[in-house]
Amino acid sequence: MSYLKSDCDLPLVEATPGQLLDDSAAKWPDQEAYVFRHLGVRMKLAEVKQEADRLAAGLLSIGVRRGDVVAWVLTNRPEWVISFFAAAKIGAISLPIIGFYFLTFYKGMVGDILKKAKVKVLLIENSPTDEGLPETIPYLKEVFPDIVSATTAKSLRIEAVPSLTSIVVIGDKTSDNAFYNLGNIQSMGTHETARQRVQEAQSQTNCHDTIILLFTSGSTGAPKLVEQTTYAMVNTAEMVNRISGQDKRKVLLAPTDMTENLDSVLIPVLTGSQTVVFASANTWELADIISAILEERCEGTTFMYVKTLHDLVNDPTVKECDMSFLKDVQVGGNVISKTLQRQFAQVFPDADIINYYGTTEGWIVSMSRRSEMTKEQMERTVGRLMPHMETKVVNKAGQVVPLNQEGEIWVRGFSVFKGYRGDEEKTAKVKTHDGWHKTGDIGVLDEDGLLAITGRIKDMIIKNAENVHPACVEQVLLAHPKVQDVKVVGVPDPRYVEEICACIILKNGQMSDVEEMRKFSEENGLLADEINPGYFVFMDSFPKTSTGRKIDKRRIRAVAMERLGLKENTD
Repeated sequence: MSYLKSDCDLPLVEATPGQLLDDSAAKWPDQEAYVFRHLGVRMKLAEVKQEADRLAAGLLSIGVRRGDVVAWVLTNRPEWVISFFAAAKIGAISLPIIGFYFLTFYKGMVGDILKKAKVKVLLIENSPTDEGLPETIPYLKEVFPDIVSATTAKSLRIEAVPSLTSIVVIGDKTSDNAFYNLGNIQSMGTHETARQRVQEAQSQTNCHDTIILLFTSGSTGAPKLVEQTTYAMVNTAEMVNRISGQDKRKVLLAPTDMTENLDSVLIPVLTGSQTVVFASANTWELADIISAILEERCEGTTFMYVKTLHDLVNDPTVKECDMSFLKDVQVGGNVISKTLQRQFAQVFPDADIINYYGTTEGWIVSMSRRSEMTKEQMERTVGRLMPHMETKVVNKAGQVVPLNQEGEIWVRGFSVFKGYRGDEEKTAKVKTHDGWHKTGDIGVLDEDGLLAITGRIKDMIIKNAENVHPACVEQVLLAHPKVQDVKVVGVPDPRYVEEICACIILKNGQMSDVEEMRKFSEENGLLADEINPGYFVFMDSFPKTSTGRKIDKRRIRAVAMERLGLKENTD
């Protein structure tokens, strides 16, 4: 039957980030932990601890206590790392927010998000207008008109977010009385009494406390807030680093935003021997990534999106460089096509792809590594279950199905979330009373213990009574040499009820038409009318969900219907 519990000799870690930082800084004070190339900053473990202790004491001085939520809107900069460890040391809960989303996608719902999370302190980078984004301070005053009436930072009261008592500006100083500057807060943590208060607060922290709130995409309205524990976060980073073999790499490139790549924050303090390099602030120009790999001699990468991998292996300059020292890249967020895997093998013959399957609610569920699997297994599956985890594949009634039979993937273990903060009803829909997380993914477990993802329950298209998984159609079209990305959605049809619509982004400089795509799909296995797209729509880009991280298939469907002149079935 499709049930598996993974074995592992590696023990789970029962330590908090504050304890890990203190221990590592004591043992390896001069170890370079983080490199921020765009700022010219290189931080040693001892420096991280010193700054984190100062900020932790400052946060205590403005009223932050264990269980309070500290949110921040920061790009990849030292203050992100310092804020995380400072909050962890005093038992506060972190809520990192990517600035681009805060200033764009979340506009109109910022107050609701902060209120729902019960944010006590907001730290925000004071940046001028850049690439069409609003300037920070005027934006905050527009969102929270109450700021204008605050005569001092201590007197700040925002009616829309009653829990919010302080806003701390990072970067260029502001003379506005409503805000603290980061320097003000840090100066509160320099005396011995303040340091003792931090040690006392840290002694009260527990590895099973909530340590972080993470946004998960919502198609409409405010995103949900996933509560994760210290135990889940630390052990996920530890297991990923150890099981993947990346603990042997001395220098790792972090090619995404820190908020989306939390392992990169913990790795240096977990091992005391690894350096994580950030190529840029938050705009991932391929040139920055390539120069960082070459100049810092990065032996591996932390989490990388499929799109970044695609751009990397197709960049002509990469083929001219000696990157033989690069031994592996971590990739996730979407299915890696067979074509992309083969391209990677040609460009980086001595390197591994480490592919992850996971969810925000369950973190990393399974892992595949090219050197440990056959070509067929690597292309067909998402690998083996992570240590100390359970999975089962079930039917609609929640009953376990036989091996090699499709069903919904459920997972249980140390990394499964506590719940959606402030949303007990939504939590109950995806998490059972005995701890199983219903992922919503359709998959298959085989006799070798390998997991394959075949689709999403919500994405299922039923064409003429035939169940069609969009991923199956997408994989075929992704193999077309002119295609950069494909998303398949179901659109209304009077004959079939639902028709398959392939929405396609072509590679730069390429041109195609419906006839070419239809012929290609038929020649590559989509012969049956029930699985061949009835429509092909070409797009320049795909709309995103409210977090800005994931593709919004609802909106893609709406755009496709508008282009095709279709309306919802009313019968």
